[in-house]
Amino acid sequence: MTDKLPIKSATMLFPTILLLVGGIAYGSMFSANKFIVEAGLPIAAYAFWQALFSSGALLVGAALKRDLPPVNFGALKLYALVAVTGMVGPLLVFSSVADRVPAGILTLIVALIPTTTYALSLMLGVDRFRWLNLAGVALGFGGILLIVLPNGSLSSPEAAIWVVFALLVPLLAAINNVYGERLAPPKAGSLGLASGMMAVGAVILFIVMMARDGFVLPTDAGNQGLLVVLWATAAQSITYACFFEIVRRAGGAFFALLNYVVVAAGLIWASVLFGDRLSFWVWIAVAVLSVSLALTNMGTAAAMRERRRIT
Repeated sequence: MTDKLPIKSATMLFPTILLLVGGIAYGSMFSANKFIVEAGLPIAAYAFWQALFSSGALLVGAALKRDLPPVNFGALKLYALVAVTGMVGPLLVFSSVADRVPAGILTLIVALIPTTTYALSLMLGVDRFRWLNLAGVALGFGGILLIVLPNGSLSSPEAAIWVVFALLVPLLAAINNVYGERLAPPKAGSLGLASGMMAVGAVILFIVMMARDGFVLPTDAGNQGLLVVLWATAAQSITYACFFEIVRRAGGAFFALLNYVVVAAGLIWASVLFGDRLSFWVWIAVAVLSVSLALTNMGTAAAMRERRRIT
């Protein structure tokens, strides 16, 4: 962990609650995306408006807490890094491969994020090797396999090239998780940081929207388009506020486990909203993911206790 991690974070209860809240919120985005496709709102416009609205909503929250986002070179580097590697980059990659790679394989690629993040943390010396953390990450990936393997396979040999391209997503996410932890100002509030990141992301996405589709209002897709944008705004706001708080308290490698929660939560949201049946394997996977989270909690808590003794 970095020196920015406060000693008071020796308990994993609050980071775990935030991880579940953020994962459940972001898991709803899969269902929101289905509704936005039906409404006909272009993906770049959809992303731009939710980033812009999220920035405004988070800024109001930060102002009420008297914790406005810092505006300096270090903070701007953080905002740009998280916006590009955590939001804009994965969006552009997934939108490029969505009709070329089966959804099950894309789910598997998302599930590689915790493994990639942990590996990068070890390579950069941000974290130390611990069997509990490794077991938690590996077990979580195994849980995702239980969801994907019964259904997923490549539709054609050409899809393999696009799968390799899609592997940019776990790499970008790992950079986001690890360097987001290292660059975060130690005294800045999570709402302010999330607002600043969303503002930078909105600027980038505005350029992408104008280049691809021209200026598009969410109301151009009718009331459904606007309502889904507001839904996505709430999900993004919750997730990124949780991101900065989890990274501050428990580190980027722990936050990466959110992707396991997102996959399971996405399936449950789809079951509630669309009546999709959840197979026996999904419930087994949820149980496995719970054990994965417990093991990683134990490993991260041990790391915090070690750091507390050292300091």
